[in-house]
Parts: sequence; structure tokens; C-alpha cells
Amino acid sequence: MTDSRRLQRAREHGYLDARRPDCLKFVKAYGLWCWRLKIPMIWLERRSSHSKYGRVRLDMMTTANMLTAAGQGKMRALGATRASPHDACWERVPMGQLEATAHEVLRAATRIGNYQANRSKLVSIDQRRAGRLFKMGSRRAATG
Repeated sequence: MTDSRRLQRAREHGYLDARRPDCLKFVKAYGLWCWRLKIPMIWLERRSSHSKYGRVRLDMMTTANMLTAAGQGKMRALGATRASPHDACWERVPMGQLEATAHEVLRAATRIGNYQANRSKLVSIDQRRAGRLFKMGSRRAATG
């Protein structure tokens, strides 16, 4: 399969098949594409060159969203070995079930209720007390 065909197939299916040894450049290119479209990045890979098990990974960092508690629970129900608001991983998936697992992960990660906007909590700094929060040197010491 050619390089462009591999990326085209990943865009059509919603996940990247990175089971070849030289797929690091494909993962980077696919990650950039997911980041531009603000969709979750899902890719599958072989655990080792001769293993009969594979790994499926979900990365929410390419979106402006994060998994809710219900979403993390759904990922664990699908067999995730670890799930956090920002990513999930399935470590020992039989090779014959990798694509079906990746498809289910895509459906679960994009289902309404399983994700929410990732809003950072901003800390309000009182301007009157800012000088007491940070030690400020004299102007003379800063200039020279």
C-alpha cells in the first residue's frame, strides 16, 4: 500500500493502521490532520514485530474536548487498560480484533455525553496584591 493510500484510508475509516515498523511518520502526519480537523486521534499498532497482540490508542489532545466520567467509563467497558480525560489505551488486543476495537473507540469517543469542552480554570489575580505575590526586583537591578 502506498504512503498516500495509507493516509487516505486512515481519513476514511477514522483511525490509522500503524502496524508497519516504519509508521512513525504516518502517525505524525495523521496527528497533524486530526489536530487541524479537531477530531480525536486513534491509531492501532502491533505490540512487537512477532506478537499476536496489538495496541489501540486514543488521544483527545488533537481536539478541544476531553472525556467525561461517562466517556472514561465507556472506554474501560471497551477494555481499556488505562483511561484518562485526555487519552486511553488498549494494550493486549488480538490482531484480528484491532480494527473492530478502533472503530468502537471512535464511535464511543465522538458520542455526545462522552466528551465535554476542555476549559482550563483561570486563576484571577487581584491587581492590588500582585506585588506581594511575585517578588519584584528594583529597576536598577534589572537594567544593569
